[in-house]
Amino acid sequence: MRMPILTDMVGWRTSSIRRQHELPKHRLLVRDEKYPHIVHVDRGIMDRNETEVSANLCGPEEEMIRGLTQLQWERVDVSFQKSSQRLVAHNTIQVKSYWLNSDGADVINHMMDNFLI
Repeated sequence: MRMPILTDMVGWRTSSIRRQHELPKHRLLVRDEKYPHIVHVDRGIMDRNETEVSANLCGPEEEMIRGLTQLQWERVDVSFQKSSQRLVAHNTIQVKSYWLNSDGADVINHMMDNFLI
């Protein structure tokens, strides 16, 4: 997931599958030396009571959020805002081509270092 920048194709709230009030505050975002583009990790808390909310869903996004709160999962917020590769962030986060998308390598390394089996 990534931070909003003017050139984003997908907004931060949507790409991180959060409600607007659930987004981390900008002042709380921290950069890690080892993973400079990782700005926030949310381990998430399961909320089984979320299913008891009214069945009147506000679209598929709200339905996804409600479903995901019933599972244990992790959100990782990524920002390429200060990167020269920010205009191709969708490719950079995947490191499709290292010489074009090398800034995303720390995101891949973070995933490998924190992947739980």
